[in-house]
Amino acid sequence: MIEKLRKKFILVTMSTVFVVMSVVLISLNATNYFHAAERADEILSVLTENGGEFPDEEFTEQEPGILPPNQAVSAETPFETRYFTAVANSNRQVIQIDTTRIRSVNSETGRIYAEDILSSDDTKGYVDVFRYRVVEQEDETFLLLFVDSQRELQTVRTFFQNSLSIGFISLALIFLLVVYFSKKIVKPVQESIDRQKQFITDMGHEIKTPLAIISANNDVQQMLNGENEWTESTGKQIRRLNGLMESMIQLTQMEEESYKPKIEPVNFSKILRETCEPYVLIGEQKKVTVALDIQPDLFIQAEVESIHKLCSLLMDNANKYVREPGTIQVHLSRQQSNKIKLLISNTVNEMPQKFDRLFDRFYREDQARKHTAGGYGIGLSLAAAIVENYHGQIRAISIDDETIAFEVVLPIK
Repeated sequence: MIEKLRKKFILVTMSTVFVVMSVVLISLNATNYFHAAERADEILSVLTENGGEFPDEEFTEQEPGILPPNQAVSAETPFETRYFTAVANSNRQVIQIDTTRIRSVNSETGRIYAEDILSSDDTKGYVDVFRYRVVEQEDETFLLLFVDSQRELQTVRTFFQNSLSIGFISLALIFLLVVYFSKKIVKPVQESIDRQKQFITDMGHEIKTPLAIISANNDVQQMLNGENEWTESTGKQIRRLNGLMESMIQLTQMEEESYKPKIEPVNFSKILRETCEPYVLIGEQKKVTVALDIQPDLFIQAEVESIHKLCSLLMDNANKYVREPGTIQVHLSRQQSNKIKLLISNTVNEMPQKFDRLFDRFYREDQARKHTAGGYGIGLSLAAAIVENYHGQIRAISIDDETIAFEVVLPIK
C-alpha cells in the first residue's frame, strides 16, 4: 500500500512539474518567436511607407528617444537588413524584381517567391527564411517586400533546442530528487503502518489463548450443567471473536508487500458453483431466489484458498443483506480474451448511500448495513484485498433502486 502511495506521489509531482515546465517553455519560445516576427514586421512597415526603400536622412537625424517601439528599427538597420522587392500589376503578374540589396537571391528566384505569394492571396507571413508583406498601391499595382529573417529564425530555433534540452535535463534531475526524497517522506508512514500490523498480529495470537480457555470453561459448564441460553450465547460470541481475529490477521498478511500467494491454475467456475449451492438451499428457507448463471470452465492463475474465500465473502454478504422475499443473482462470464467478470447482485430494503466506503474496515451504514445482519464488518475489505492481490478491480454498483451488485474483474493470467 505504501509503495502504491509513493508511486502516486511521484506521478502527481512529476505531472505537475511537467505541466508547469511545459507552460513556461511554450510561453518563452512563443514570446521569442513573436518578437522576431514583430521586428521583421516593423522593418516591413518602414519599407512599405517609403515605397520599398529606407529613408536614409530620417534615420541619420533621428534622436535616440524617438525610435520606434522595441527599437526594432535604428540608424544601423538599413546597413544590416537584407531584403528584396517585387512589383506586380493589377492582374497579379510580376513586372519588376529588385534584388540589389541581397546576394542570396537572384531575379529568377525572387520572381518564383513573388509568384508563389501572389497565387496564395496571403498578405503577410513567412516563406522559407523571408518575412514578406503584400501591399496594394494607389495605381492598383502590388508591392511585395521580402526581408531576410534567417538570423532571427536561427536564434529562435537555437533557443528552442536549448530550452528543450535544459527542460529534459531539469525534468530528469527533478525526477531523481523526487524518487529519492519520496522514500524519506513515506518512511515514517511505513514504520507506523508496520507497527500497527505487528500489533494486530501479536494481539491476535495473544487473544487466542484466553479465548481457548474461555471456550474450554464453557464446554465444561455445558457438560456439568447442560446446555442453556447462557452457554450457547458465550459459545456464539467466542466463535464470532475467533472469526474476527482470523479475518483481521489474514487481511493484515495480504496487505504486506512481501505477501506472495501460491499461484496455480484454478477453475473459478467450479469453485463459485460449489460456494453458491449451499446458499440456494438457505435461500429456499428465507424465501429468497438464488439464480446462477456461471459460464463453465473459466480458469485463472490464483491461490485456491483465496478464491474460495472471495466467493464465500461475496455470497455471505449478499445473503446477509438480501431483502426477504428477494433475489440473489450470480453471473460469471469471460470478458474479452484475458479477463473474467463476476457479478453478484441482491435486492435490498434500502440502497447504501456511499458505495465507495463499503470496502472500508468496520464500515456499516445505519440502515442498509446494520449490525443485526451479523458479520464482522471487514468481509468486503478482505474481498477487496484478495482482488487487488491478483491485479483485479472490485466495485459496488446500483442495478436499480432496489438492487445492489458487486462487480469483480480478474485477469486470467
